[in-house]
Amino acid sequence: MDTLSRLKSVVSSPIKEGEILASYTSFKIGGPAKYFCIALLNEDVAKLIGVAYKLKLPYLILGSGTNVLFSDNGFDGLVIKVNDNRLKIKGEKMECSSGVLLSKAVGEALGSGLSGLEWAMGIPGTIGGAVVNNAGAYGGDMAGIIEAVEIIRDNKIRKIGSKKCGFVYRSSIFKNDDNHDIILSVIFNLKYDDKSAIKSKMDEIINTRKQKDDKYPSAGSVFKNIKLSPKEIKEFALKHPDFPENFIYHATIPAAWLIEKCGLKGKKIGGAMISEKHSGRIVNTGTATAEDVIILISVIKQKVRSNFNLQLMEEIEYKGFD
Repeated sequence: MDTLSRLKSVVSSPIKEGEILASYTSFKIGGPAKYFCIALLNEDVAKLIGVAYKLKLPYLILGSGTNVLFSDNGFDGLVIKVNDNRLKIKGEKMECSSGVLLSKAVGEALGSGLSGLEWAMGIPGTIGGAVVNNAGAYGGDMAGIIEAVEIIRDNKIRKIGSKKCGFVYRSSIFKNDDNHDIILSVIFNLKYDDKSAIKSKMDEIINTRKQKDDKYPSAGSVFKNIKLSPKEIKEFALKHPDFPENFIYHATIPAAWLIEKCGLKGKKIGGAMISEKHSGRIVNTGTATAEDVIILISVIKQKVRSNFNLQLMEEIEYKGFD
């Protein structure tokens, strides 16, 4: 039995060959997947991974594709798009399958009068992707509300606590190149609060986000903000008198601030452009290739290093590159 037949034998969902991945990412960039499947249940994900594991077929899990840059050559293996959107709430605990959209989890939390996910208002993507990247904003993040994560590790289903997820700023053990865990579901610890107070906070956040919205496709923030010690941030502020005071308080240098100060806002390489609304984003003006984006990223990093002696690190994930 050939590879395609083996994959088809374990799930009812169609297995496609040569599916263009650009359609499944917010960047709208990416070549074909050798094999592609939309898995409606986590059980199907586990079955497909089991076959890939036995066949030594490269595979990757795709959520909503909001923090990913695929190669123009695509992915030479199996891409599994997770669409399992099961969610249940019991008391102050919310359990979500990895394919649940963050927007759905935020809405369900509000509906149940549960606080803890307000910061995620307006963030695209799925729960699984948010865990991998320890997504966060406005003082909150995934690490602060997760109790446990159910994963596939070494072809077996396990449950691990938050402390074993290795959460750090915009990363986790799941983002390491040598980590092959697959996130199936997540349990959140939330807190009861007044619904009007929760909604008020969400409205404030979404209004702020709308001011930065782009008309072009993007993968959101390309770079991580730079965290410094209180001493280091004060020294930096002394060298740069126009550095905003609220950033000093948080001991953080926003990547967008550095990029804008380098005069790069609006710079284009091919169809890729640094957003004119938020310098931390690269947008696809319609014809961008992965190569355009990578060249523009390189230009940004070199300019920031030259002007500030600081090294920017990417927040987006590269997939399908050798």
